[in-house]
Amino acid sequence: MAESIFMDVKPVYLDYNATTPLAPEVRSAIVDSLDNWGNPSSAHYLGVQAKKAIEKARGQVASMIGAKSSEITFTSGGTESNHLAIWTAIHHFRERSKKTPQIITTNIEHSAILEPLRKLENEGVCQVDYVPVVKGTGRVSVAELVSTVTDCTCLVTVMMANNETGIIQPVKQIFREITALNMTRNIPILVHTDAAQTIGKLDVNVDDLQADLLTIVGHKFYGPRIGALYHRGSDKWKVSPLLLGGGQEYGLRAGTENTPMIVGIGQAAELVNTNLDVYTNHMRKMRDYLRDGLIRKFNLVLEDTGTLDLGQVLWRYVDINMLPNTLSVRFGGTTGSSILHQLNHILIASTGAACHSGDKVSQTLLNSWNWEEEGARQTLRLSVGRETSKEQLDLVLDALESISR
Repeated sequence: MAESIFMDVKPVYLDYNATTPLAPEVRSAIVDSLDNWGNPSSAHYLGVQAKKAIEKARGQVASMIGAKSSEITFTSGGTESNHLAIWTAIHHFRERSKKTPQIITTNIEHSAILEPLRKLENEGVCQVDYVPVVKGTGRVSVAELVSTVTDCTCLVTVMMANNETGIIQPVKQIFREITALNMTRNIPILVHTDAAQTIGKLDVNVDDLQADLLTIVGHKFYGPRIGALYHRGSDKWKVSPLLLGGGQEYGLRAGTENTPMIVGIGQAAELVNTNLDVYTNHMRKMRDYLRDGLIRKFNLVLEDTGTLDLGQVLWRYVDINMLPNTLSVRFGGTTGSSILHQLNHILIASTGAACHSGDKVSQTLLNSWNWEEEGARQTLRLSVGRETSKEQLDLVLDALESISR
């Protein structure tokens, strides 16, 4: 029935946590920069022009998070930035101690953190402690995480906000605790956060966070698919390169720079610098409009355990701890993948995570909420964007209602 009603409707994209389109200004900046094809390492005019374009972008990205240009290194994306942060902390510790370094993280991190840590731990390079978030809240306990610190701790890495649940982690409080501990330590603990889901949605300031390392991902804030790593200027530690070669990026990341994409992420950062409040307010309004629409059309269940029937919905929602654009919803009597299959002509979204399909169940959802595998399979992540409209959300709400009867 839903297909016949909505047959001629353009699908509504509600998967902005997975990736965003290029902003028109970003696209134009990239296209214009294609003519700036000189090698940035060359001393001639063409190379100098390319280098200037890269340095302008570096300044724009730095300004977005309250950093200095010298504290920004461009990378291929968030995964490389995360790897670089992890390796830097391990290398810094091993230069000063023969003991096995310890890394502390949570059990809901992105795979770009969890997978390299598991590999390094299996190879005996480091010990890793995965502090569980408090079930039912999706947030890690500051006290429990800090209590895990030992004399061998070299890195604490906690994402700013979870990509599946939208829950904001208490990174600022954790980092302040670690900074205080560092006053009495011979080898300071580095603190890192993957800010992929937060930048472009909420204000991110590295000094306010007291972060040593922070991961930036362009395609999460309407930029191209490259990234950057923020690294605090310090005389006590420095970035340890993963890639060696021609000495690009001031010796911290070898490889000829991708000038057009760097220009693009710079322009995306500039848009955030100029319009963040507008973006945040619009996304929150649309997220709340979607939430209120679901309450009108479905039976909202408040108890987060047990079975849900068709027509019932459930979510954990505390606005001050939530990204302004994200609503992770459990739909009773069906599954997230079934909803997406039935409404593939009207709704583009994800289940718990884009990589989960078939019999796979999101471990992040299981770790975050009180519902078991059935509830995790019933979950759909709906994330709005800068241009999401009420009219689009009305189409989605009507379509969801049409398959819930």
